[in-house]
Amino acid sequence: MASKAQIQTVKADFLDPSLYEDTGLSGVPRLSRGAVIGALSRAFDLAEGRKPGHAQRVAYIGVYLASDLGLEAGRIEEVFFASLLHDIGMAVMDPVAVPMVKPSRHWGSNVRRSKPADVTSRSGWVEVIDAIARHCETGAEVARRMGFAEAVARAVLGHHDCWDGSGRPGATPGPATPLVSRIVALADRFETLLDGDAPPLVLRRSGPDLLRDMAGQELDPELAERMAAIASRDDFWLGLYDHDLGAGLMALNYGGVLARDELFDLLGVLADVIDVRNGRSEGSGRRVADLARKVALHCDMTERRADLLKVATLLHDIGTLGVPARYLRKPDILSVDEMSAVQMHPVYARDILGEIPGLGAAAWWVGCHHERVDGKGYPGMLEGSEVPAEAQIIGMCETFDALTNDRPYRRALPRSEAFEIMRGLAGNRFDPYLLARFESVAGPFDA
Repeated sequence: MASKAQIQTVKADFLDPSLYEDTGLSGVPRLSRGAVIGALSRAFDLAEGRKPGHAQRVAYIGVYLASDLGLEAGRIEEVFFASLLHDIGMAVMDPVAVPMVKPSRHWGSNVRRSKPADVTSRSGWVEVIDAIARHCETGAEVARRMGFAEAVARAVLGHHDCWDGSGRPGATPGPATPLVSRIVALADRFETLLDGDAPPLVLRRSGPDLLRDMAGQELDPELAERMAAIASRDDFWLGLYDHDLGAGLMALNYGGVLARDELFDLLGVLADVIDVRNGRSEGSGRRVADLARKVALHCDMTERRADLLKVATLLHDIGTLGVPARYLRKPDILSVDEMSAVQMHPVYARDILGEIPGLGAAAWWVGCHHERVDGKGYPGMLEGSEVPAEAQIIGMCETFDALTNDRPYRRALPRSEAFEIMRGLAGNRFDPYLLARFESVAGPFDA
């Protein structure tokens, strides 16, 4: 058992008042679609096991190239969003179950030039190719559900396609492929070439030649030559390795400011994606968020505060994209290592939401939604009033939805039994007053 000193050390590491201070009156900020997707793209990197910021770097490369080509603003915006969303299909899949090719001099389509070391049979290689195609198709469908233009969805679909027509079955070869798709495919390949251990100065020298090597086979030759010229410029590399790259991309405010319901709809699609990956019943994330808002209002929070809590709840499990799906779907007791991995998901979610301007409070609630008032929760072992009421509401609503719907490890319980179980959590998991307020909103219960 952890000592008191160890617990205090964990709390000190977890609590960061300077980031999460809040007057209690804040609501949902006015956010652009670009700022939201720009920050949340880091969750897509987690889902694929990429280095943080992969999607943002792809967006930087794509937008830089599109701007250098003199494309109109609408096309540049399509490149921006397609670049950020290109790997969102991986969020529905378990990357551990999808052996992906490691970057090499000829990364290309992940299909023709090199195979992962752990795939030795022809059937295994066919499975990899199929997984690549599926994540492209799934990602395109998610982009459509989010309301993005068809050009964005097509670029997500074709980001592994090759200029010579190889790669994904049904890919369109050569100039028949839309320009936005070709730009995103190039940006993804080029960033992946850089996603290694070589120092930036080495990449600065080798980058142009690597692009030219792929011209005419994997990449549009004209785009490859233009990008090779760009890769000879110092300002391109300084921007790519800027520590504030993510903030700079979000500050572009592409996509316009989202209205309240537009934001709920966009985040609802992401909640649906998380539900699918984690093996939960359809609409689980949306149900939990709607219930959390109702409970917040019943606890005398303002409409603005309740809306902010709904935003936080829709995204409360986005950190699970960094946890192997097989752990989250496992019907048996988790091992110590598996549990440690699962317990990181609130930290991932907190850090991702904390990058979105105005969502500092929401990030804090999400980071605390598995804390307990008795101090035995995770990841910070907070206790009593240290656990925000909003975080407890998220936890209550999530627990109730889990109890009353089928999960991999248990069939759904009647609502009456669920309430009995939750009453037993009063004083240890949840504050008794908040739990009573929750029950008065979540009822009536059945027999």
